[in-house]
Amino acid sequence: DHCGDDDPLCQKFSFYQDGSPTPMMAKSFLYKAVNHNVQQGVKLSTKLFQEVHTTKYGLMRVFKVLNVSQESKDWIADPANRVCDAPGSWYCVGQYPPALKPLIDRRRNFAQLEDFNRKGEKSAYTKLVEESRSKKKKPASSGGDSDEL
Repeated sequence: DHCGDDDPLCQKFSFYQDGSPTPMMAKSFLYKAVNHNVQQGVKLSTKLFQEVHTTKYGLMRVFKVLNVSQESKDWIADPANRVCDAPGSWYCVGQYPPALKPLIDRRRNFAQLEDFNRKGEKSAYTKLVEESRSKKKKPASSGGDSDEL
């Protein structure tokens, strides 16, 4: 969905030199939320989101999610669905309702891309960086005692 192995530098999710968004960027929630009613023609769906707060200079905006199903509201309200560090504790890590499982199952781990010591399959980004590094290494000179720098 988003960039993927065929675009390890994520250039599809970017801006052109003139400042206009790429098609992937223009369709994104992030772009629409940041530019909602700021850039001409950029809006979030009023059926799904309501802007409830914007700071004085517009550097932070808060949107309320609308049309949340009663099933999701009931699931969140049920104490049995809370994962707390101890029974009755105030500290409970968040969980998402089952309706979001298909979306969450598609997510990618946001482990640091530059972690070249990570075990397992290398990311497309890591492969690209390693390939670029190997191209920059120059072969040793095969002739003479040159001290040239």
